[in-house]
Amino acid sequence: MVSFDPPTVKRRSFLAGVGSLGTLGTLRYATREPSTEVEVRFWLTEQASTYDIADLLAAHLEAALEYEFWDVDVSFGGVVPVDSEDGARPVLSGRWPMAVGSGATGIGSIDAAKDVNLLVTDGPMHTSPTGYAIPHVASVGGARHIAELEPPDQEADELPYSRPNLTIQVVIHEVGHTLGLRHEHGRTYVVNKATVSTPMMSAYAWDSSFESEKSRCGQEYTPPPHPDRKLTHRFSLCAESTLREYKGGVNLR
Repeated sequence: MVSFDPPTVKRRSFLAGVGSLGTLGTLRYATREPSTEVEVRFWLTEQASTYDIADLLAAHLEAALEYEFWDVDVSFGGVVPVDSEDGARPVLSGRWPMAVGSGATGIGSIDAAKDVNLLVTDGPMHTSPTGYAIPHVASVGGARHIAELEPPDQEADELPYSRPNLTIQVVIHEVGHTLGLRHEHGRTYVVNKATVSTPMMSAYAWDSSFESEKSRCGQEYTPPPHPDRKLTHRFSLCAESTLREYKGGVNLR
């Protein structure tokens, strides 16, 4: 069994911690009906772009977000320079949110998507945090591990707990955060004597410091009953019900 260190950073309100997010002050949420289309755009750092992963990443994102209640438009935004390949740093430093915000207002060079703006780096995936997200903006590491994946249509619903499978699940996890999902939208279930973790739970399923006792849908969490670990790249039904009510991205005012 492969064992990786689970993420331990608790997700808190980010507005007080990153002053540069003030540049996003012109962005406001619009009141609207649940979205019928979700626009997802991802970028690669220069190091991440040395791996041929753009089509593979797009396919996995499309598969994870494919639901009957919306159409998903996934596109590759290009290559951007960064000062560090650490997966969380572009968001934690405020540089990536600032770049996205500037692009959304027409000032910067980033052609921002209205729903999800994801930056993928070649940062390590064995130390936390491996990625970070705020509404509509995320960054995550692991490009070299994404390159080891098979296309999603060749995978089973439940997957081995391997570094590549965990890496793309973390990518999906951070995308979930950009769309309003929280860790408590995740769950675990048992298949063939293995505990399977959904994207929003991810490695927190095996983290004794995970503090929540119930899911957002009222399901009580219990310790995983089986030592074998597996992953799925599909969101739980609890997460799906929240995505169904997603009312869209930011609105320029």
